[in-house]
Amino acid sequence: MSRARLLILCARTARSVAYLQGLAAAGIEPEAVIVYGQGGGPLQTTRDLRVQPLAGVFCPDLSQDLDACLATLGWPHETCPGQSLDDPHLLACIARQAPDLLVYSGYGGQLVPAALLNRYPVLHIHSGWLPDYRGSTTIYYQIVERRECAASALLLDEQIDTGPVLARKSYPLPPAGLDIDYLYDNAIRADLLVQVLTRWRETGPQALQPLPAETEQPPYFIIHPLLKHLALLAVDKHEEAP
Repeated sequence: MSRARLLILCARTARSVAYLQGLAAAGIEPEAVIVYGQGGGPLQTTRDLRVQPLAGVFCPDLSQDLDACLATLGWPHETCPGQSLDDPHLLACIARQAPDLLVYSGYGGQLVPAALLNRYPVLHIHSGWLPDYRGSTTIYYQIVERRECAASALLLDEQIDTGPVLARKSYPLPPAGLDIDYLYDNAIRADLLVQVLTRWRETGPQALQPLPAETEQPPYFIIHPLLKHLALLAVDKHEEAP
């Protein structure tokens, strides 16, 4: 029996770098990697992006861009310049790979189209405990409300964060001063991704069985700068508590 095919669909983002480095550190090499779109410039942050211990979570090296990361890993990959997930060239590239599971690591604000969802199981890692924290920038809302972080693995549908949830995991607050947007958020997502894919490699489709459904909650929207500031204060001060 042939091995199930894993495809990682990568935007040129810090999240894709974190995913690929995390998979490599865990000894998981996908059968295919496709890089799409043009990406942006250097990461803009005033907080710490250095590699450092993260309480049992692999810390990616975000000084590498995606091209440098793939060159270091030596993994073969295809590139598609189109930025849209409906781009015919991109859809043809994916079809040629015939994945049994597609891991989505795309650009912010994009919705995966039915052209993909109807053909392949599309795995996404969301930062936030689903279904309680749906929507955008939920890592900050969960920090403000619960003083913790979380990630959830789900199979995407055509709505926002409403697909079947496969796994969830809570994480402690990051170290004081650490960048959350690029580093910690993506590190915990990559950590849960590794756990789900390790189980998928071992058990196959059984790993894609959803958890019992819970009542859907209204989505969160991009956090107000003041609330984000309060979340960062909570992170930076929690280590000072006796």
